[in-house]
Amino acid sequence: MQDNQGNHQKAEWGNKTFIKEANFCGWKAVYLRNDLVTLVAVPDIGGRIMAYDLGDYPFLFIDPNLVGKLFSPDENAGDGSLAAWKNYGGAKTWPSPQGWDNENQWHGPPDPVLDTGRYSLLNFGSTGREAFIEMISPPDARTGIQITRKVTLFSGSTRVVLDLSFNNISDRAVRWSIWDIVQLRSSKELADGMRTFEPECVVTTPLNKNSRFPKGYNVMYGEEQNPQWQINSEEGLFVAQYLWEIGKVGVDSSAGWIAFSNNASGFVFAEQFTHFPDAEYPDEGVSVECWTVGKGVVANLDYEHSGIYLMETEVLSPLFDIQPGESRSFRIEWGVCRCPGSVLDVQAGGCIGRRLNISDESGKTELNGAFGVFEPGELILNWEAAGSAPLKQENLGRVSPLEAVILDEQVERVDGAIKIKLTVKADVDGSFRDLAESDI
Repeated sequence: MQDNQGNHQKAEWGNKTFIKEANFCGWKAVYLRNDLVTLVAVPDIGGRIMAYDLGDYPFLFIDPNLVGKLFSPDENAGDGSLAAWKNYGGAKTWPSPQGWDNENQWHGPPDPVLDTGRYSLLNFGSTGREAFIEMISPPDARTGIQITRKVTLFSGSTRVVLDLSFNNISDRAVRWSIWDIVQLRSSKELADGMRTFEPECVVTTPLNKNSRFPKGYNVMYGEEQNPQWQINSEEGLFVAQYLWEIGKVGVDSSAGWIAFSNNASGFVFAEQFTHFPDAEYPDEGVSVECWTVGKGVVANLDYEHSGIYLMETEVLSPLFDIQPGESRSFRIEWGVCRCPGSVLDVQAGGCIGRRLNISDESGKTELNGAFGVFEPGELILNWEAAGSAPLKQENLGRVSPLEAVILDEQVERVDGAIKIKLTVKADVDGSFRDLAESDI
């Protein structure tokens, strides 16, 4: 049962069980699990993913007041105001742009069809190497679309792939961006057992050097001078530090990643996606957004007295023109790990908390840095020259998503090398995934 701390009981698993239908907090659910992570999908509440845990650490927010509850479409719609919205938490997919000015905008939430409608379970299964679940929304006449969410978890990895599709079920052309939202638990427990916000929770994403916004980001809601919104000029990053202020920003980032770090506990959630530089994006051209719940009032909902502590990472596809009967898709990849410090970069192999640095001390070459990896494997140091295979590869030892990677090594410099690169050789398939690099 879910409690206010976000912990929940695990299902009983056999030695080789990879996917299973079971109860989750009172809802019918499908569990996808490997030795590292547990993911739980609940079709009946908008096709949401309600758990994504690394070991016993739960990343996703769940509203304790809505645990196990289901509502009729009329109850989900309520009076149409934000106060009527059943914000279960977890991760969901919406159409963008959002707004109430015309029929080319999505008028939610609340939305009893696409947001809190009961999705159908199309298919689920396991091949041994991967497990997947596919859910589909009810058809929505207002937007003209039907949403499909396919979620795939891979063996021996924390990586999760979301394949999201909008199918035009109407007799008219529609134009929407696929907008995926993840609500991340951002609270801590005090000595008296009460809960409050965790100011060590941080969201980072790269700024666009040619941003259309004077500050590099656009304040979409809340105070323009919100102290949460910061810039790391040295790294070229937008930084949101959780101070329990209500607000939202959009960033026209072209780098293809956004990450959440709980620096108090050292856990990281990262999203990677393809950015299309020549495409049109919604909300004045942004590819990622960050929303924070904090003190303040939105419409007729007072968050100051809500006891809700969360940050959102939001990823948007380009705007798609979808003809009747057509479908358009967008893919996002998740990964989680232990990593010290706010995320400076995300690569296929993991994330960077402190940049790879090389220096010469007392005749020895020193390597330093801090990282997190998405898969267990071997950390490989590659010495590279221009336009050739690595001059030398060195195995620096075992790495795992369950432990931060703190690099502090003395090595012999390789003559002719102009660059060093760290890769992770994954246990599951032997592939090499880039993690970090530095010129010498």
